[in-house]
Amino acid sequence: MYPLWSLLAIALLAHLCGAPKGQKDLAKFAKGLSQAQRRALGVRQQADGFPAPSQPTFCRMMEHIPADELETVFLQAQEQLRGPPPKEDLVVLDGKEPRQGGGHSVLTAVSVPSQHYLGSAIVDTKTNEIPVARQLFKKLDLDGRKVSLDALHTQDHTAREAVLEHGADFLLTVKDNQPTVKANIQRLVPAPPADFSPCGCDPHTGRPT
Repeated sequence: MYPLWSLLAIALLAHLCGAPKGQKDLAKFAKGLSQAQRRALGVRQQADGFPAPSQPTFCRMMEHIPADELETVFLQAQEQLRGPPPKEDLVVLDGKEPRQGGGHSVLTAVSVPSQHYLGSAIVDTKTNEIPVARQLFKKLDLDGRKVSLDALHTQDHTAREAVLEHGADFLLTVKDNQPTVKANIQRLVPAPPADFSPCGCDPHTGRPT
């Protein structure tokens, strides 16, 4: 009734339409599709038309799909639909916990401002984001790119790998939990002017300067 490629097509379409993630959300999205849309997405016809896949159907799909292969298919489809991520974009790594159902948190890399998905990695409960970010570096094309990570990753090892092993420049956040580093930055780096805008825009009009 539901070829694997059909379920993947529905999941990809849901993502591109900004639907929340999760098997329950995918089932809700599929239910909202018209009969013609389900047919176009490969759902096989039954006596009552082209039925929407249920939540258990998407659960079974997720259990039998290798994560790396799914990511490869997604990246290929994204490039076909949107083209490659702009080289001048910032690469942002950010960790998120699932909103529903518990489970592991996921560290995801996206390009900003184009919002291309670049890759992700599971953060196992026995570790944290720091070593996972270094593993994720290996999956990404960071040569000549600027990479941004939050304060958790502000440490020598991560910065050294980003620059020396992957050819990136890094933007790391320093907060009060690293008082010595923060004090050294305040001493060595002049504070930006009051009207400084990180995006290069006029702070009053919002337009590029």
